[in-house]
Parts: sequence; C-alpha cells; structure tokens
Amino acid sequence: MVSRNRTRRITALFVCLGVAGLLAGCMPGTTAADSDNSAGKGPVATDPATMGKVTLNVVDAFSGGVDNAWMASVVKAFEKKYPNITIKRTPMAWGDAMAALPLKLKSANPPDIVPANNGWQSMGTLVRGGLLLNLDNYAHAYGWKNSFPQSILNQHMFSTDGKQMGTGSLFGTPVARASLIEVYYNRSLLKKIGAKVPTTYAEFQAALAKAKSAGITPVALGNSNQGGITEPLFSLMNTFGPQSKITEFTYSQGDVKIADTGFPKAVSTLKQWSDRGYLTKGYAGVDSADAAQSFANGKGLFHFDYSGSLPLKPGQSKNFGSFILPRADGGKPVATGSSAANFSISSKSKHADAAAAFLDFMAGEQAAELAVANGTMPLLHPDVKAPAGDPLLSDDVAITRSISANGTSVPYLDWTTPTLLNTINTTMQSLLAGKSTEKAVVTAADQDVTAFAKTLGK
Repeated sequence: MVSRNRTRRITALFVCLGVAGLLAGCMPGTTAADSDNSAGKGPVATDPATMGKVTLNVVDAFSGGVDNAWMASVVKAFEKKYPNITIKRTPMAWGDAMAALPLKLKSANPPDIVPANNGWQSMGTLVRGGLLLNLDNYAHAYGWKNSFPQSILNQHMFSTDGKQMGTGSLFGTPVARASLIEVYYNRSLLKKIGAKVPTTYAEFQAALAKAKSAGITPVALGNSNQGGITEPLFSLMNTFGPQSKITEFTYSQGDVKIADTGFPKAVSTLKQWSDRGYLTKGYAGVDSADAAQSFANGKGLFHFDYSGSLPLKPGQSKNFGSFILPRADGGKPVATGSSAANFSISSKSKHADAAAAFLDFMAGEQAAELAVANGTMPLLHPDVKAPAGDPLLSDDVAITRSISANGTSVPYLDWTTPTLLNTINTTMQSLLAGKSTEKAVVTAADQDVTAFAKTLGK
C-alpha cells in the first residue's frame, strides 16, 4: 500500500484474495501454531560487522520513481556501513509481489526478506501458513517495542495461532517512511474563494460550498476503477468515529460493530457530497489516476489521497499543501495511516540475524532522513526536518510529527478481512449510482466481517 497509493492497495486486495485461496489449498490445516516460525531461543546476534560475508535476498515493492530511489539509497547506506553484507534486491510491482510471496516463501530457496502487507489480506494469511518468522527475539534485542509507537507495532502483530490481529507476536517491521490518507489542497484556489486551511470540520464544509458556488470542483475524485472512494470515506469515518472504536473494530478486539466506528455517518456524508455536486463531474466514469492528475493540473480545490501520491512535476509542489481532515467534535485530527512498507523475514531464512539488522536499519533515523531527502514523508523519527523550499513536504512532515506526538493514527479499515475493501467499494459504487441505500452498505460490511470471524472460529 506504499507510498501506498490507492492503485496498489486495490491491486493488492484482489491479488491477495487469490493468495488466501492458494495458502488454504496448498497447506490445509497449517497454522503458525504448528509451523516452525519462531526466532529460536536464547540471544541473537545484532552486530552485522561480526556476521561474516552474507548476501541477503530481498523482495520489495519499490519498483519505480521515488520509491525505488529511496530503497536504493537505503541499501547503499547499509552496505557502506556493513560492507560484509550484500543486499540483492528484486523490485516488483506491488500486485506482482503480493501474488508471488506464497510461492516464493514456500520454495526451497526463499528470499530472506519480503514485503508482507498488513492485515488479513497478506500478513495474516502468511502467518497462518507458518511462512513468516516470529520476530519477538529481535524486537527484544533491538528494543523495537520501546522505539516503535504502539499503534505501529500493533499493525505488525498476530497471535501465534494466526487468529488474532493487532496483538501477540511481531511478524513484521515498518520502514521509516509513512503513508497516510490526507487532504491535499490547491493554495491559489483556496485563496481565490477567500478561505484558509480548514482547522475545523465546519470550515471544511464551508470551503466545499464556496468552491461549488465559484464554479470550482470542490473535491477532485475519480472512481471508474473503484480507486477513489475509500480515501474520503475513511477520512470521514475518522472525523466522526471514536479513534479507539475504529482501532478495536479493525483488530477484532471486543464486541465493536462497524456502526460504532463512524462508518455509517461517513457513508451518508459522502453520498451528500455527491448529491450536492461536490465531487468531480461524472466521477463514476473517471479513473482515479486521472482525477489525481486533474487536481495536479489545477482543477479542484481538494483531493483525498495517500501521502506522496500526487503526480507532480518538479517545482509544482509549491502550489499545494496538505492536512488531515478535522474532527467534527473538535478533537485532534485522526489519520488512517501506516508505514509505507512492511517487511518480514522468511521462516526458512538462513540469515535471519543479518535480515533483522537490515530491518532495523530501514526503520532507523538515517532511513527517515533519506526519505525526506527523496521528497517523501518520514516515519518513526518526528525530529527529522523538511528541507526549505518545499511547502508541501513541510506540511507532510508536520503532519507526521503531530500524529506521532498525539498518537492519533488508526489502521486501514479494510485490514479487518481479506474481502472488506471489495465489499465497501462495490456497495458504495452502487449507492452513489442511486441503485442502493446507505443501510445496505453498512449491512454488507457488517456481514463481511461476521462471515470472516466465523472462519477464524470466533
């Protein structure tokens, strides 16, 4: 999910449905509880310089653009610091990587490190299949449970029987880059309608109405590929719902229903925006990437998207800014977010100590500084500063600093089940087309979650 843009997240979902089926078909009855995926007992080595000559095979989903540039710079820095360890990368498109992971991890020569995605769509399935190494020993050795925020740790944790997400043992680690759903705004158009950057939900709503009256598209959105709905929908849910309930629902903790998360109000509000003409005209027939490009070309006041995903040309970022949608109750803004990538170690890796050292490096301060140097949002190190002359990146860095300080991030709602994202997208598409009801969207989501819980024996 990556700089987790919408296309990658949706591709990952459909591919990972196949992955879940593959694991179920190839390894019937196998779970993490009866697989050898522990890090072993006793101390582990944490000084790469003493590990001898090692080649780590790494699959990553940073196959182009700034993603590839960042990963290449991190590898170069690590190899410079530890010349005895060579990183052999296999960059792949996100969907291709997700499709390949089960077979690669089951092979006789699996990669040492893989980009297992959060949630039941990928990581949960791989944990249940015993394909990922339990990292608890390394977490203790490196102090990850003290240095990583709890909200980030939870995103990489599963019970060892593979039945509970958000608690238990660590099966992956974040990188020092963030991926948040945020609201982009056009600075000149905001000034044109006489508005300021919204700090309250009422101000945001007023800006939508002013833009519409001025003949400006209030929200640039495209959904022909079901790629543009979840960003504003999840943001609205964070505006209306309690942060704790969203988190507990996603991780199936307690008896929290989707109606408790602010989701129903988010659904009805997005329908109102559509009815009032606040969304791109004919958005149902506009591709989400085309909507993002239209916004970058100056056609739209606001655009909901993942951090670092605007298709900007050099020098264009000065025309835009970003913020998290304010909460309706006036509380601190809550963002749906995670690390821009998540890496796990194969349970069959022969170089687990070296692999863990590289995971630690990718989450370190130097990796965060390299993120900013490459123009992307850092994570885990809120003191990292943005360079002068890039106001959009400055906004992004300020957002991560605020979210880190306040602890106001929530996991992606669709992690709740392998199929929830598809359920939400298809039912929302039907609602916005006038072929369904708001209640039907909520009911379908609730049924999806209930059905999946049964497969886990809950």
